[in-house]
Amino acid sequence: MELILWILLALHLLLGVFYALDWFQDYGRLQETVIRLVLALAFPFVGFLLCKLVDYFLKKAPQFQMDSLYLGHGEMLDELELLRPMDKSAEVDKVPGVDTLRAGEYGRRRRMVMDTLREQDTAEYLSVLKEALLNEDQETSHYASAVIMDLQKRIQASALERQRAYRQEPEDPQRQEELEGELYRILESGAFDENSLGRYYAQYREISDVLLAREDGDPQWYHRRVGVDLRTGEDLHARETAEAFLEKFPENEDAVVDCIQVYLQMRDRKALDRLLDRLGDLPVVLTQKSLTYIRFLRERKGARG
Repeated sequence: MELILWILLALHLLLGVFYALDWFQDYGRLQETVIRLVLALAFPFVGFLLCKLVDYFLKKAPQFQMDSLYLGHGEMLDELELLRPMDKSAEVDKVPGVDTLRAGEYGRRRRMVMDTLREQDTAEYLSVLKEALLNEDQETSHYASAVIMDLQKRIQASALERQRAYRQEPEDPQRQEELEGELYRILESGAFDENSLGRYYAQYREISDVLLAREDGDPQWYHRRVGVDLRTGEDLHARETAEAFLEKFPENEDAVVDCIQVYLQMRDRKALDRLLDRLGDLPVVLTQKSLTYIRFLRERKGARG
């Protein structure tokens, strides 16, 4: 009799874990998965039944979510906000050297900052240099400022070189591509504040238009332009570019993600639904990059239906 009880207990545990993992794969919400697992294990059979009842009522009234049980209504965000493109300027890169700035001796901090000048690409250490600007050691802050200014000069010199080469041979495809790549590097470098980037945005759009007008298009030209347009609030052009990207390269997953991000920023539900309906006809292989969006949107679409 005791053996049977142990077997039943083991089956109960396995079923509970299997149910939780299966639910997490479908919906991807870790906190709710843990709650469902606890309910399923703590209340044999009744726990599973409760979870199924919750799923049933959520389909009937999708505006209510189980998230509110553990997040509280004040923490619930608009569902589209959850999928908006990440604000890169708000993210802090994790680069070796931050701990030295916070805990090291002043002399060690200064050496670490100046050593970045010997690196081939100082831009990789930009987040560390920006933190060093705020360091309480004024000499460390001064060194960081000098290194950032040196980085800015090098970036600008490289861009000027590409611009001169392009002006000499504006029809040369290689010159066009090199200039676009250099200007995009400036926009993504983080070395300049937004007020200083105005002219570079204008120059980038100009050369980007030249590339997008070419017959031998490259997916990255479209992908980069969509990102820049979204960042600068050019939503309509971003939409036009993203849709042209998907039309020209239907096998490219970035084109799918770009369209989704554009429609999210424009809060265009109908366009999102049309894209979801069309995905089955596209020759694209989807990975986690796009599936996170697609599963969420399909769940919402099904709930509305």
